[in-house]
Amino acid sequence: MQLIRRSAGRRLRAFGAVLITTLGLTAAAATPATAAANACLTGTLAFDHYDAEAGTSKPLRTQVARNANWELWGRTGSARATRLAAGITGASDGRFTACHTASLAEAFVRFRSSSTSMWRVVKAANNTTDYTFDSARRTNVSGSRDLGTVKVPSTLQRAWKVVDTLNVLYWKRANPVSSCWTARQPDGRCDRITFVWDPKVADGGYWDYPNTNYVFLGDTMPDSKHLILHEAGHWLQWQLYGRDFPVVTGCNPHYIEKHSSESCAWTEGFADAVAAYALGDYRYVYDDGSSYSFENDASTPGWDDGDTVQGRVGSSLLDLWASDGPDGGNWNRTIALMTRHFSQDFREYFTVDRPAAGLSTTGAAERILAGHTIRY
Repeated sequence: MQLIRRSAGRRLRAFGAVLITTLGLTAAAATPATAAANACLTGTLAFDHYDAEAGTSKPLRTQVARNANWELWGRTGSARATRLAAGITGASDGRFTACHTASLAEAFVRFRSSSTSMWRVVKAANNTTDYTFDSARRTNVSGSRDLGTVKVPSTLQRAWKVVDTLNVLYWKRANPVSSCWTARQPDGRCDRITFVWDPKVADGGYWDYPNTNYVFLGDTMPDSKHLILHEAGHWLQWQLYGRDFPVVTGCNPHYIEKHSSESCAWTEGFADAVAAYALGDYRYVYDDGSSYSFENDASTPGWDDGDTVQGRVGSSLLDLWASDGPDGGNWNRTIALMTRHFSQDFREYFTVDRPAAGLSTTGAAERILAGHTIRY
């Protein structure tokens, strides 16, 4: 589908997830140290990453890896090591406590580029195996051994950055009824989003509709959290619509500030807004560290007008969801609306589905759209 696969060029404005340990997801919760545990490996999982959000210098930052899957492997005698326990790192501190009930002749922790069964990063669409790496091995483990800070290998850091970044969207998903991404799915039947990333492949930056559970990222693209979340935003819209998606035309190429089509501006503008809302800012950041502001009004030079411009749609959504906006200071009512009503374009969302959901289309809401040159 043309709107999803885009050039990585600079002029083409082509863009590119609640504490999981308490949600009862299908992956095991972190195994706590108990009186019955005779062998534990503890520590903090962290990764270095190039921070595109900090600008074109992309400084190297160190960050803990939150809600990332781990497995305890070990052996009690001379047999080969086996998987003994599993869990996820801490939702705020990246800590892990991997325990077994017996002393171990040898033990290590294996880390996976995934979070519970809700999202993961793999090398290729036909290879469903997570990236993995192992901690240092410890022998004659009895009691607790602290591994300190365990770093993701530099060649794999971008995979774990994707895993960590998706937490930001998941925490804001506004689903009060299940641990799944949207209220359309009950616990135990959640869909999982898969990011495909290979450091040797430059092509990417698209949600692969109709292979709908896959997002493809090239080489350095995970450096931008906005790019990661923009592509996840396409997938989220498809999920909110019950695995349905607008019929999109006129979207190749598309630009933030230029005309495309009503369907393209709606789907791309929504994905832009998802990323900016999740990260709490008002821009899009490219993987080279350059950025583009969504600030615009009728006098902004170089901007086309109306609801065929994705930047006009995206900024309108962000202002509707703003802390001082008419929608209650967040996007929750729009998320609930989208689980019940399908909108082919922004016009339908605003003029038909918002009134059906009890959301305003007059007063402040109308002024927000007019300030971004959209009038119905």
